[in-house]
Amino acid sequence: MLSSTLSIFLFGFSTFLVSAAPLCPETIDMAGGGLPNTTLPSTVSDSGVREIQLAQFLEILKVEFFTARFTNVTDWGKTDYSNNSAEIVGKIAAVEEVRRESLGALFNAYKTATIPPRNYSFPVASTQDFFQLADLIGSAGIGATIGLSEHLALTGPMLARLVASILTVESRHDAFFRYVMGKVLNPAPFDTGSDDIWAYSIALSFIVPGSCPVEVPVPVLPKLNVTQQEQATARYTNSTTGTNSTILQQFSWDPTQMPFVVEEGKQLLVGWVNQVNVPTYTPLGVTSWAKGTSTVPQEMNGVAFAVIATQEYDNVNDLAFGTLAGPVVVPIS
Repeated sequence: MLSSTLSIFLFGFSTFLVSAAPLCPETIDMAGGGLPNTTLPSTVSDSGVREIQLAQFLEILKVEFFTARFTNVTDWGKTDYSNNSAEIVGKIAAVEEVRRESLGALFNAYKTATIPPRNYSFPVASTQDFFQLADLIGSAGIGATIGLSEHLALTGPMLARLVASILTVESRHDAFFRYVMGKVLNPAPFDTGSDDIWAYSIALSFIVPGSCPVEVPVPVLPKLNVTQQEQATARYTNSTTGTNSTILQQFSWDPTQMPFVVEEGKQLLVGWVNQVNVPTYTPLGVTSWAKGTSTVPQEMNGVAFAVIATQEYDNVNDLAFGTLAGPVVVPIS
């Protein structure tokens, strides 16, 4: 029995297939490499396929963002940025394209449907807008990749290495965006992970409704918006020294969405996820129809994900299933 199991483990692999649309040499050269030539397990679980579908869904969005906006970075001017900023953005775009095709090759190998591109809408009108949104998308991508790596360790362990290898490169990209904006490169000792459901919902906020011919089999959550109140004091007096100041955030949502109807009358909470800590909860004070305010918990750094819930869950995955609306990405430092 043991030898039979080992035989399946050792020999149940297939070669890594090439992309259906081969990458051009210029893209490979700019990215620093092409598709991996590693071997793959001969089969993958349905859950593993879903995880890879989500990963490709996110990569397609990032390819669209960086490639479509690359020309704009050169056109908008670089007065306040280093001379090679546009070139670095071009390299990032090439890297994202290689990863998109690498994930697409997985679907070719397993004879499953690939995720087609959508129509996207990115609120960018200047170079500053571009780098701010790139930082937000990068933070969401890092969080999603952490969650995907965790899930694939159970559903597709042979594929977890591929996804995990993306994480460090994503972090380097985000460090560049933070550097360009004058932020501390490493604001916290740990990055903040998210869940599949959250990652999908964040990505959908940049997609034109009705342009998704193939949906990823992941639940869709009601949208949540957040703005920092003008009267709130800054938590940080400079890049490195913290204070005990309070940041007040205003949230808005659609109260007609089913989760809110089901939970009507219960105390609303804002669930905060930061680094690898247990979720923290603060009361959401309703100020008007479908609007409310809550304070950012103390001792959080880097990026946090915030959602609306009515129960206090002790881990990210359970909180994702109990989310009424969200998440939103909240830059803390």
